[in-house]
Amino acid sequence: MNNSALLAGVGVGAALAYVFDPDRGARRRALVRDKAVRGARLSRRALDATMCDVSNRARGLAAAVRTGRGLVDDIKLTERIRAKLGRVCSHPRAIDVIAQNGQVTLRGPIMASEVDDVMSTVAGVAGVDSVINELDPHETAAGIPSLQGEGRTAESSFDLLQRNWAPATRALVSVGALAAAGAAAMAYARR
Repeated sequence: MNNSALLAGVGVGAALAYVFDPDRGARRRALVRDKAVRGARLSRRALDATMCDVSNRARGLAAAVRTGRGLVDDIKLTERIRAKLGRVCSHPRAIDVIAQNGQVTLRGPIMASEVDDVMSTVAGVAGVDSVINELDPHETAAGIPSLQGEGRTAESSFDLLQRNWAPATRALVSVGALAAAGAAAMAYARR
């Protein structure tokens, strides 16, 4: 006789006896039903949040593609650059950004170790044709008031490494984990 079939039969029998017990079976069945209803409700909410997140990401991507073409207003270009500076520079307020028809001039004190990152980041902003470097690099912040204080850069992190995942990422990870578990079970069953 096959041992796995015997164990499966014992497991099914125990589960049926547990669920259809005359004394407490009704309560157990009600608990299972309530958990199934709650699981369906939570799944529906998660799916709605995921669809909303995916929709917003798609719209953002489409907007990024659309705005990448053509001339950009100088004020809008300055604001785009300012938004990027906070990710690569510890004291972004110390830098003056002047944009004129796609030509960007950067002025002000900066830590010497950040100059290359700032220049490459600004050059990569949509709408920037050229960057003029008039930055004043300093090895230390000593004696430079605008570089004083603990500056910090807001690092952009990969979505999977964040503490709170976006709903779309959670859904993708869940589906990927289920697919990996299924593949592992199939591989184990084929042995």
